[in-house]
This record gives sequence, C-alpha cells and structure tokens, in this order.
Amino acid sequence: MDTPENSTVVEKYSEDSGKRQLSGFWFLVTRLAAVSMALFHLYTALTGPVNTQNAVHLLFALPLIFLAYNCRVRDANRIPWYDIIPIVLGIAVSAYYVMHFDRIIYQLGYLMPTTLDLFFGIVAILLLLEACRRAIGLAFPILVLIALSYAYFGHHLPGVWGHGGFRWDDLVATFYMSPTGVYGSLMRTSSTVIVIFIMFGALLVTTGGGDTFMRLSNSVTGRMAGGPAKAATLCSALFGSISGSTAANVATTGVFTIPMMKKNGYSARFAAATEASASTGGQILPPVMGAAAFVMADVISVSYLEIISAALIPALLFYLAIWMSVHFEAKRLGLNPMPKSERPTLRQGLLNIETLVIPLAVLITLLVMRYTPTTSAVAAYFTAMALYLFSWRSPGTFRERVTKLPAALEAGAMTAAMIAVIIGGVAIIASVISLTGLGLKVSSVILAVSGGDVLITLLLAMVVAIILGMGLPTVAAYMLAASVVAAAFIQAGLPSLSAHLFILYFAILSGVTPPVALAAYIGSAIAGSHWFRTALTATKISLGGFLIPYMFIYHPPLLGNGTALEITVAVGSSVLGIIALAASTIGFFLRPCSWLERGLLLVAALTLINGRMITDVVGIALIGSLFAWQYLQIRNTLSTATDTATHKEPAR
Repeated sequence: MDTPENSTVVEKYSEDSGKRQLSGFWFLVTRLAAVSMALFHLYTALTGPVNTQNAVHLLFALPLIFLAYNCRVRDANRIPWYDIIPIVLGIAVSAYYVMHFDRIIYQLGYLMPTTLDLFFGIVAILLLLEACRRAIGLAFPILVLIALSYAYFGHHLPGVWGHGGFRWDDLVATFYMSPTGVYGSLMRTSSTVIVIFIMFGALLVTTGGGDTFMRLSNSVTGRMAGGPAKAATLCSALFGSISGSTAANVATTGVFTIPMMKKNGYSARFAAATEASASTGGQILPPVMGAAAFVMADVISVSYLEIISAALIPALLFYLAIWMSVHFEAKRLGLNPMPKSERPTLRQGLLNIETLVIPLAVLITLLVMRYTPTTSAVAAYFTAMALYLFSWRSPGTFRERVTKLPAALEAGAMTAAMIAVIIGGVAIIASVISLTGLGLKVSSVILAVSGGDVLITLLLAMVVAIILGMGLPTVAAYMLAASVVAAAFIQAGLPSLSAHLFILYFAILSGVTPPVALAAYIGSAIAGSHWFRTALTATKISLGGFLIPYMFIYHPPLLGNGTALEITVAVGSSVLGIIALAASTIGFFLRPCSWLERGLLLVAALTLINGRMITDVVGIALIGSLFAWQYLQIRNTLSTATDTATHKEPAR
C-alpha cells in the first residue's frame, strides 16, 4: 500500500531532485509542451525522421527541463520570472540551428563559424550544464566542466596527459555545430529510438502496468518463503526494463515493495538494498534494457537485436543472484510466506496481463523479423494503446481511459527530455575525449599497468567504470566509461560487444556502490534505513552482478556464442557459481554456514568463472561436498532430536 509515510518520502524525493509541482497556467503550458513533444516523435516515427530531428528534439527538451525542474527549492511550485530566460533561450539555440541547418551541415559551416554561431554555441553549452544540474544534480555538470577545462587548458599538462591545444572558438563550434557535437549521432539515437521506447514504457506504466506487475509478482511469489522480497525482485525487473531510469524504478516500485518486505520480517536495510539491487538490474534486462542498449548499438555498430540476445543470459543470472540472496536471507531469518489473505490469486495476478504481454510480444516479434527498433517500438506502442482503450477488461469507461493518455504522453516526454539533455552533455565529453585522444591515453595507461594481462585489465577497467558512473544516470555512466576504457579492451583483443556489455554492467552497478549509490540512497529514504549501510548491503546482494561480466568475458557461450551444448554447460556452471556466491555472502546454504564454509563457497564461485573443465570440476566438487556435509548434519540433528523425543520419559 502507498501509505502516507511513503507518499511523503516520494514527495521528498521529488523535492530533493528539483521536480516542480506546478498547477494552473504553467501546469497547462508544461503539459502542452510535453504532449507536443510526444506527438511530434510519434509522427516522425511513423513517417520517418526529418533532417532537423535532433535539433527539434532538443528544442522541446531544454525548455521542458526548465519548466519542470526548479532552480531553487523555494521555486518548487511556481515559475519565477528569471526562469523564463533559459526557457526562451532553450528554444532559441535549437531554433537557430534548425534555421541554419543547411549552411551548418551541407555547406560545412561548422568549419567557419560566425560570431552569432559562437554566441549561440556558448549559450547552448551553458543551458545544457544548468539543465543537467537541475535534473540530475551537480556531479554530471562538474564532469562536463572538467572535460571542457581539459580541452582548453590540457596543452599545459606535462607528459602523456597533455595535448596540442585548441582555440576556444574551434571548441565551441565543434560542440555546438559539428556532426559529432550536441546535435550529432548520439542525439540522433535519443531523438529517433530512445524517445519511442521511453514513451512505450510510460504508456504501459501510466495505464496500469505497474499495478499489473505488482499483482503478478505477488501471486507468483507469495507462497514462497520471503515472498515479498522475491515479488520485489520480479516486479522491479519487469518495471526496470521499460522505465529507463534506476532512480525512477526505486522511487516508483519501492513505495510498495519495501514496506511489504519489512512487514514480512526483513530488516529495513535489507529491504531497501533488495529494491535498489533489483531496480538497478532492470537496465540490463531485455527486451528494452532502459536506454543504454540503443546507445550501445549506435556506438559499436551492431543491431539492437544482437545486443539484447547477448544480454539475456547474463541478465537472468543477475536476477538469479538477487533471488537466491533474498531466499537464503529468508531461510536464515525463518520468514514465512505472505498470508493468504494478502496475496492475490494467480487469476487476479493475470488480470489484464494481455495489455502487457501482447505489446511486448509485438515488439520482440518485429525485432526478430529485423524491423528497426523505432518501427518495432511504435507498433508496440499503438498496440498497447489499442488494447488499453478497447479491451473490455480495462478499468473505467472509455472516456476515463482516454483522459489518461495525455498523462502517459507527458510522462514519456519528460523522461525523454531528461535523457536528451544528459546525452547533450555526454556528447560534449565524448567530443573532448575524441579531440584530445584522452580515451587512448587512459587505455594505454591501463594496458601499461596490466602488462597485457586480461584479468588485470578487466579489474582496472571495472574500477574506472564504477568511479565514472557514480551518481550518473545509466546512459551517461555507460557513455562516459565506454569513451575512456573501451579502447583498452579492444587493444587487449576482447570482442567489442562483450567489452561494451562489461562496461555497461559496472557503469550500472555504480548505482549501488558506495560512496554515491543513488539507487540505495532512494531506497533507504523510503525504508528509513542508513543510506551507507544500505549501499553496502545492496553491494553484497548484487555481488553476483560483479562476477557475471567476468564470466561472460572468459566464457563467451554465456552471450549465446556457441553450440547448444556449450551454452547449456556454461549456464549450468554459472548458475551453480551464482548460488554458491549468494550462500557465501548471506551465510546460509542448507543451514547457517560457518566462516570456513562461507569461504569454501566463495572459492567454489570463483573457480566457476572462467569455464575451464578443471576449475568447473573443482567448483562443483566443493559445492557438492558442502551440500552433502550440511545435509548429513541436518539429518543427524533431526535424528538425534527424534531419538531424544522417543526416549524421553513422560512427565509424572
């Protein structure tokens, strides 16, 4: 239930994140702008993108951010006069680019910028910095400023970190006008692909998909020990894949799942950590994978279908790790299933499930048939809309359903606007990295330190990806980490797809890794637990996610590369490794584990990483031995207890 306490937490989260609660005239303006943005993208998804698609995309996004997010806390319910300035300038910088598009692109005007070009370029950069600050906080704009400073002052640095230097007008023109700048290929991915998938997810959730996910999850898991935590894992996985934001996933599903877990007997810290971990994993779960998969497809020039096919097994292993962690914790605490009166029946759980299943089936079918992601998503979108509007099982009258559609369009557009300004900032950083060769320099340092050893290269890249991703949304975290460390993987001889999936995993896991751990912070606010302890617990629960990337690097069949037998063997050994790791971290297998048993389970999990026959045999033997040992101990304990009860003299 969404209790008043939880509602207050969500409202506090909204205030902390700078989201305005508008009403009256400015609410109508914001909704009109958001709905207009959504309708524009639906139209161009059907008819094909226009040449100025990227600029029009940002023309909507920048003003929307300044309308929806406040500059100061006291402006949370109004639009002050000084906020009208960035709203107007946000329209102007993109409108100017649209009007001069032919000169800038076709006549190579970005190589010969005018004074007015440079003026609007500087304004665009400043607006992106402020928009990102309002929407996601200071961390990311500071990174952009560091990148800009390095581009302009980096020629003063000694040694390998220095570069030849650039004039400020050349830098501004590159960031604002060039095909690799703010309106370049990265923004193209946002304006043609990501926005449609985000709108698709918003439609499913706004029209009741979140409630359906929760009912289905509780009906499936309610009969199991620790059912609420398993329901949270399942619900957050389903919701997280389409939400496009880890933070939004925690804030949305956490108000339901965290109180249920606490009521069932889990500690507040463990409940918050479970929700944070499960929400984080949604960004790597096909078929949607948040938004990062689309950016990855563009960066490494492979099909979206190929990415989600490769990501499926590792994502399922990630959720197996969380599932087993909450299962062993439930067994350790002796928790019971949900009371029958509180859990929905399977029939209730499947109520209106067709409004979710059929659109997702349409999406996957069209992707398999090699239609573009945009075409597939827009077909799924209109399928979901038709099912919601015309299904006799949908709640409310037809008129009431229609009135919900503007809210769905607005929600999708607002999320897409936030991602658009983030990608604008990422494009600046990527341009700096490309111009200065910083990515190659970092990669060369990693390779020099590792001496060409793949494991050390992976470990160093993992640390860099986690550090760069702290406090950032998924797309920004992935792009920043990929720009810096991907070259090291390629030089080490690793395949491009597996290398980028490795980077994506650790960029995402930064959401539960201290000291920033945004997902854990939001979860702890809902649960009322200490944020740092929650982050440490979330890291422990997600520990399988830290091993899975190493597993698929050393064992490619986990990405679907191999025969059916090779993939089956790889999945089998990985499942055993994940179960052993969860048992080790929680301290429970068939019964509570001693420190020696936990250590042996950890060793078993580590030996199952690289997929070699000898290490697999060792790992399986350790797990089998511990299983037999604990089973015999439990059997002997029960036998002793039975004998004692049998021979006990009756009381006189």
